[in-house]
Amino acid sequence: MSTGPGRSRRVRPAALGAAAALVLLAAVYALCLPAAWLRSELRDAEPATATFHGGTCVLGRCSVTFPLAGEEVTAALPLGTRARGHAEGDTVEVRHAPGEPRRVVLAEDTGRGTVAALLAVPGGATAITLWAAAVYLRGRRPQGPAQAA
Repeated sequence: MSTGPGRSRRVRPAALGAAAALVLLAAVYALCLPAAWLRSELRDAEPATATFHGGTCVLGRCSVTFPLAGEEVTAALPLGTRARGHAEGDTVEVRHAPGEPRRVVLAEDTGRGTVAALLAVPGGATAITLWAAAVYLRGRRPQGPAQAA
């Protein structure tokens, strides 16, 4: 069964765009939901005073070093950490999981606002994707016989 000339060329970009949007949405959910869960899970965890080591914190490339049971523990901060002006060598408050000192977050980053912001990112990405799909579909009006000429 033929769908007519040019049909596959019109459908292919839309299908590729939809697949790309789904992959991006899945990536956003896969990154933001575990980060939000970790922050809420460690909200009441063990506090410690640590030394901040810089990097791109939003991408999860900064760390802290803190003493625990007579040893220095270096732990990476999770994805989405907001450093809020901390520089290399600053003293910061952290919270770490009991028995798992490498699972650590900044104490100031465990508030309900931070968790809500991390959960809003996937929701916003979904809303933007649905809006873009609606605009695309609305712009695709079927051509009538008078417009085909």
